[in-house]
Amino acid sequence: MSRWKAPLPREHGAWGLLLQPFAAGAVLAGQWTWPIAPALGLVLLGFLLREPLAVAARHRWVWRRGGEQFRVAILWLAALGAALTVCFALLVRSTPLAPLLALVGVGATLTATSVVVTMRNRQRSISFQLVSAAGLGTTALLAALVSTKEIPGWAWWAWGILTAHAMASILVVHARLQARAALRGGGASGTGGFAYAGQALQLAAALAVSLVEVRLALPLVLSVVANVAELRRLRTPRHLQEPLTRVGFRTLAVSLVHLAAAIVCLWPLARG
Repeated sequence: MSRWKAPLPREHGAWGLLLQPFAAGAVLAGQWTWPIAPALGLVLLGFLLREPLAVAARHRWVWRRGGEQFRVAILWLAALGAALTVCFALLVRSTPLAPLLALVGVGATLTATSVVVTMRNRQRSISFQLVSAAGLGTTALLAALVSTKEIPGWAWWAWGILTAHAMASILVVHARLQARAALRGGGASGTGGFAYAGQALQLAAALAVSLVEVRLALPLVLSVVANVAELRRLRTPRHLQEPLTRVGFRTLAVSLVHLAAAIVCLWPLARG
């Protein structure tokens, strides 16, 4: 590993789970003031901190040896830590402290949990990924906080709607991976049960939300339709053998459409 090459997080899908809620919170707040920049820095730098922390932890407590990778990880931890401190110091000057500390605490807890899970090679755990989706989605709350100096009700709606889609989509991804393994003779078949249950729960949530505001149920229904369509693809070997890169781009496109739908449906509430 080059001294100047940062050890980056390898969970490509997590970038969307991190940045899309932040974008939703910032757009819905409608106030592009300067604190949004250090807030975005806090989000990005905090996420980047995970990989060098994991590298350093593995070398220190698992392999119990140093080496070039360990030294590079320590250098990046120092640089990221300094930059994080600057971003936090800038935000403290303009943002209510108690909710800011609460959100930073969520991020720190999620980062520590990620490091422990990585050390145990449990990164693909469904329960961990579901919890991570909920934690990463709190960037919507941070964007709203730094823009409006509070966490308004619409920000919680944004967090819930985007997190529900993220969790349901994670279950679909695991169903695909397990179905592919079964096709190759390396796993059990009939693995879509949990994924369909996730869609059923999201549909039930949409029905409950419609009693409060029909408009807010629309992104949940959109997520269910998209995810069920993806699950139906798993019924044929031809679709199961589809390159994962293409599947990933399609999943990203769906998530962006869902993000746009959530923003449109939440816009009147945020402006009201």
